[in-house]
Amino acid sequence: MKFRTEIKNIDLPLEINHRHNLFLIGSCFSDNIAEKLAERKFNTLSNPFGILYNPVSINRAIERIIDNDFPAISSFVQYDDIWHHFDYHGDMSGVYPEEVSKRIKIITEASLKFLESADYLFLTYGTSIVHKRLDNNQIVANNHKFPAAFFTKVKLSIDEIVDSTRQMLQKLKQLNPKLKTIITLSPVRHIKDGIIENQRSKATLILAIEKLVNEEDVFYFPAYELLLDDLRDYRFYAKDLVHPSEAAIEYIWEKFSNTFFNESTLQLIDEIEKINKSLMHKPFNENTEKHKDFKRKLEQKIKTFKERNPGIEF
Repeated sequence: MKFRTEIKNIDLPLEINHRHNLFLIGSCFSDNIAEKLAERKFNTLSNPFGILYNPVSINRAIERIIDNDFPAISSFVQYDDIWHHFDYHGDMSGVYPEEVSKRIKIITEASLKFLESADYLFLTYGTSIVHKRLDNNQIVANNHKFPAAFFTKVKLSIDEIVDSTRQMLQKLKQLNPKLKTIITLSPVRHIKDGIIENQRSKATLILAIEKLVNEEDVFYFPAYELLLDDLRDYRFYAKDLVHPSEAAIEYIWEKFSNTFFNESTLQLIDEIEKINKSLMHKPFNENTEKHKDFKRKLEQKIKTFKERNPGIEF
């Protein structure tokens, strides 16, 4: 008997290896995958401005990078003695607006340099429900715990998501024509908006992504379906029943690996994982001859590996 439906083959005409530069932006799920990639020595840049959830704010962040555009200090807002900008995550906030502005400027310039030479862009959309400021009707990336009376909550339409993404992709092609874009839908549940509202929000994103895949030169990796329809069990959620568990992330990572990596890249990853495991080894006594011999062998192993794979550092 079958007790689950499994997504076995994800057929995408894309291949990623350690020579590629990978830019990931969006929901916290993009950080989960970026962490897996970085551990295995891929060259990545993930969420330079912090986690972003809705497509409009994600697209706006990318456009700011492309335009090398940083907000004026006059556009910052203060709340509880901290200065924020509504286009950026709280990671960018600070006590002094000048420092916040300087940090955003430095990160924007570094992100532009990376994006100009990037080979792959991973967009991870999380929700189509957004907060709009009542004073200027602008969509915010993060409400920074301002009072609810400061905003109105609305759901983006399919066309709004598609138009926003299409505009960003056009700018991206002018900046870096070789860049390939992969969209994923975050499996993280936004149940603070309500369970029914979260499902409708995800459904809107699914339909918008389908339109983009059909009409634009973008690809879709089914992270959302792998958790919701393949694993399909609360065992694969963290204790908050919102985020995927470590086991779920590992399962999606395996599917990701089998989709994007060829056999030689998978073998290289296996070597890297073994070296990483050895580097994390904690001896009972560092002064024993046995441990000193272990360290010598590991140093030689790393040296040999780096000679065969220049550019990969431990």
